[in-house]
Amino acid sequence: MKKRSLFLILFIVTVFAVILAATALTSHAEVYSGDCGKNGGNVKWSFDLDTGVLTFSGTGDMHDYYSGLDNMPWRPYKSYIETVSIGNGVTSIGDYVFHGCTGLTSVTIPDSVTSIGDEAFYNCTGLTSVTIPDSVTNIGEGAFCGCENLTSVTIPDSVTEIGRNAFRGCTSLT
Repeated sequence: MKKRSLFLILFIVTVFAVILAATALTSHAEVYSGDCGKNGGNVKWSFDLDTGVLTFSGTGDMHDYYSGLDNMPWRPYKSYIETVSIGNGVTSIGDYVFHGCTGLTSVTIPDSVTSIGDEAFYNCTGLTSVTIPDSVTNIGEGAFCGCENLTSVTIPDSVTEIGRNAFRGCTSLT
């Protein structure tokens, strides 16, 4: 009787483990999303793990995040983010928004953005080029600090303020 009970328990545990493993494999295809608007802004984010694309849509400013807290809602996916697409209507890129997204290689900044926050792209070592649109007037402190593979940045005449250390450690800039 003990052998039969032990076999039944082992069978149930095995079936449960298989179900959990199957759930983990299929959940990988999900799109993760949420709100990230500042002061009532209607900015939404979504991340597609299969494509590595983090997308922002809606209107208004992005929320600011804080150094050392690593509290942006897409933090669990930071190492999987390859491309950032910011929709027209988003008016600012918040502080520390992409801080430490080392796999980020491409970002699209629309004409609706007027400011890039402090350390917004800090240590995004995979980023190689950035085009800042004519609408931007302010680039925050350390905005691109540590982007060691950044080789090209286009800064328009509209930019009236570039924060301290905005491009510190960008050793590949020519």
